[in-house]
Amino acid sequence: MHKSNKKLMVIGASWEQVPLLRTAKSTGCEILATNLTPDASGFDLATQSVVVDPRDLTAILNLATASGIQGVTADECDYSNYAANFVREMLSLPSADLAGAQVTTNKHWMRARCHENHVVQPRFQACRTLQDVQTAIDLIDYPVIVKPVDNRGSFGVRRVDGPSEVEDAFLHALMNSHSREVLVEAFIEGIHLTVDGCFDGDSQHYNLGVASKKITSGSKPIITEVMYPADISEEQLSHVLDTNTRVIAALGLTRGLTHSEYILDSAGRCFLLETANRGGGVLTSGLILPEITGVDLNQLLVQEALGEPFEVSPWKKSKAAKLVFFIFDSGTVTAINGIEDAAAVDGVKHLQLLIKAGDEIGPPESGAGRHGFGIFVGDDIETVDAIHAECISKLKIEYA
Repeated sequence: MHKSNKKLMVIGASWEQVPLLRTAKSTGCEILATNLTPDASGFDLATQSVVVDPRDLTAILNLATASGIQGVTADECDYSNYAANFVREMLSLPSADLAGAQVTTNKHWMRARCHENHVVQPRFQACRTLQDVQTAIDLIDYPVIVKPVDNRGSFGVRRVDGPSEVEDAFLHALMNSHSREVLVEAFIEGIHLTVDGCFDGDSQHYNLGVASKKITSGSKPIITEVMYPADISEEQLSHVLDTNTRVIAALGLTRGLTHSEYILDSAGRCFLLETANRGGGVLTSGLILPEITGVDLNQLLVQEALGEPFEVSPWKKSKAAKLVFFIFDSGTVTAINGIEDAAAVDGVKHLQLLIKAGDEIGPPESGAGRHGFGIFVGDDIETVDAIHAECISKLKIEYA
């Protein structure tokens, strides 16, 4: 990518966006970075930094207009991705796709569009009141998942197994739903999968990686591990990839990155959970996919935002990787030792603890409550497992 003297707005500057900001800086762009909070680690890479809520579209647009930007981008966050597309549309900047952002940031609209195109999904019902939820459960039957229609991660998501849990699940979903609407969905037992992909400059979509996930049981399911490649058969893999291609087409997506979630049940059926028109969070698109496929998705996003052509050429054989979330024993942390030694293990691509000495830690209530994570990459899963084991053996958490 050639050096640029253009001004690029990057919406979101947390640790998740640091790889994107580094890439943008390497092009010579003048970078205007925004973030919800002032402590964003990515601000150090920006020419100008502004604290603003990505959901405040008026403030974001006014800032973009006054700053004279030539492009805007975002990644790993639904709110930021929506804001970027809104600004592109309003200012006629390259790669605008507000329709794609609309349909992928509202799970009800996404389900309705996919239903119209005969995509296999859990039975679902959009609800606004507690009575709506109870009626939906009467139709679907227990167990069900109750979730916000427009939030990220696992905020407000509950599994409901009986009548005594309904009201609490509804209220928590409602509290986390910006549109004040929730979804009730049939609970599907099976293998949880993600499919990550991207579009090239000609709007050709590429499926880059398929991962299987480990998720906690109980009423508040939380992801604890994501493994590439997925632990499924070649026949199952082909079915999942075909399904993802159909979903992307059904939603009318044409640009950027894609991150889709599925469940493969015991009968071999692939159920769509959701699709995002952005990269997967926790450095999935910023670090993991580039490491295992050879496709620099950060570079793709920068070139796309500036209206520059780009090609996608994945390696013929991908590497293996694991994203492992740490959930340590409960208690008051007095010291954390061995972090530098653990991070220095060959094959550890990123190690981040979200706790510190003095913290009282317990079981996480949502994805945001996990205690840290590591990203491990190797030629095969056996190598990755060994890297993970060596890394975690060096971490020592001390309690009061």
